[in-house]
Amino acid sequence: MEWDRDHLETHEEKRVLALLLLFLFLTTFMRLYIAAAVLVFAGIIIGMQFYYINHAGEKLVLVSGRVRKRLLPGGSSEWDLEFINRGLPIWGGKLKVFFPDVAEPVTGGEKRFGELVEVDIPFTAGFRKTVRVRLPIEGKRRGLAKIQSMELYIPHPFGEGQSMLKYNKPVRQEILVYPKLYPLSPDRSSSKLRPGQLEVRDSVFDDLFQPIGTRDYAPSDQFHHIHWKASARLQRYQTKVFSKTADESILFIADVASRYSTIPHLEERIEELASLVDRCAKDGIAFSVAVNVRSAGKVPYLYLPEGTGQKQRQRALELLAVISKNDSVIPLPNILAHLDFHVQLPVRTYVLTDDSLRIGSFVAKWSQRTDLKIQAIRNGGTAG
Repeated sequence: MEWDRDHLETHEEKRVLALLLLFLFLTTFMRLYIAAAVLVFAGIIIGMQFYYINHAGEKLVLVSGRVRKRLLPGGSSEWDLEFINRGLPIWGGKLKVFFPDVAEPVTGGEKRFGELVEVDIPFTAGFRKTVRVRLPIEGKRRGLAKIQSMELYIPHPFGEGQSMLKYNKPVRQEILVYPKLYPLSPDRSSSKLRPGQLEVRDSVFDDLFQPIGTRDYAPSDQFHHIHWKASARLQRYQTKVFSKTADESILFIADVASRYSTIPHLEERIEELASLVDRCAKDGIAFSVAVNVRSAGKVPYLYLPEGTGQKQRQRALELLAVISKNDSVIPLPNILAHLDFHVQLPVRTYVLTDDSLRIGSFVAKWSQRTDLKIQAIRNGGTAG
């Protein structure tokens, strides 16, 4: 059974039941058989009600699978819950859904308990019927919203009482709200001494997967670079010409620590980093991300290895979306020391921090190995 049951009976029901038993005893003792028959009939009705309130909903099953939906603040989505009722029908019920205020109902009418939102939804399910409950919602702020609890209230057929069923399994639906994104102007820089994806005419590296033409063969050319079809057509050896590429990868390091807690302007810092990540994804620039929030695993802080494209953008925004003000943080010099030892620095490195003095030794060292930019928070959380 997926539901834990709790009976919410009224005092009037208990009084009626006690009076009914008393009158049944008196009418039987006084041989008032018609009155006794009426009381027996009433007892049968009450017995049926007791059976109903003890068994209604026990075969109600949630069949919705695991789903994670992603949206930006202001974007629309919905909670989509599908139930199958294989037991007694449920009439006039009320389903209460509780989830964080990361997302809010579009229709309104919700109740708030701190950062928790409660929404009441009418619920009726016949015998062997499938019921689908859709609750439109809108992303309000960055974070991860899960349905933390569900309660189903089933009214008694006769009387004022009701039964409360609480769902005792996790609801495997999540809504991830990304940070706000701000448009940024292009800012590109490359190193001609590293192979990459940016086309640069005077780079020393060729992209062997991007031939752009042919030329006459020279004795210094490699044999496997000969274009045999072009050579046969022109009756002389032709060598493939490849596009020249250079590296323009970026490492973003975000400092969200203020002593032993997160910084007061955590949201602005995350929005700033998310906007930089979004710009890299649009420009096709490879990037990696490091945030000094403690994490379990081989890397003791949040770290996204270098990658490119929309998949990398999605991973980065998901990583930033779940950072909380209650997370445990690591001092920025500690993660810089770890990166200095384990990671080859890319062409450019952005360090988003408000205190550059405590990383002075790394600034002097890294400036010789990468195009280092120390960046504090900008107005409105934007950077350029």
